[in-house]
Amino acid sequence: MRSFNLNSKVYLVRITMRKKRTISISHPQLVRFRNTRREVLSAAESVGQRRLLDEGRGLEPTESAMDMEKTKILSDKQHGLARAWNKSLCTCSLCGSRTSNMTFNPFMEEWFCVDCYGKNQEFYKAEARKGQIWNSENYARTPSTKWWP
Repeated sequence: MRSFNLNSKVYLVRITMRKKRTISISHPQLVRFRNTRREVLSAAESVGQRRLLDEGRGLEPTESAMDMEKTKILSDKQHGLARAWNKSLCTCSLCGSRTSNMTFNPFMEEWFCVDCYGKNQEFYKAEARKGQIWNSENYARTPSTKWWP
């Protein structure tokens, strides 16, 4: 998701990809540049979370309906910010790595480091061979072997 500020309102834009993508950077200066930018974005996300927590500190959701509504809105904003960060290119969805090359999984719509993506692929292949991956089309308890020979 990309966000931009227009007239002091923040808008999130979701970009959908349909194919697996791997972004690999091997040049040391570019790796350092990428990691530095990820750290800056991480710091900005932390500041946003702290700001939302500070806004909610004085609210008592048991006292009034207005406080309950404000608490719900702040909680939704915190959850949305955390979800956007976890699904971003900046961090691996499994291990949280911020310094690795990333691969996009279009089915889950998340980014994984190359190591975690490989481990997931090996797991699903092994489970499909055993017949443990179930068919989701008709929700039957029949092994799905359509996608793996």
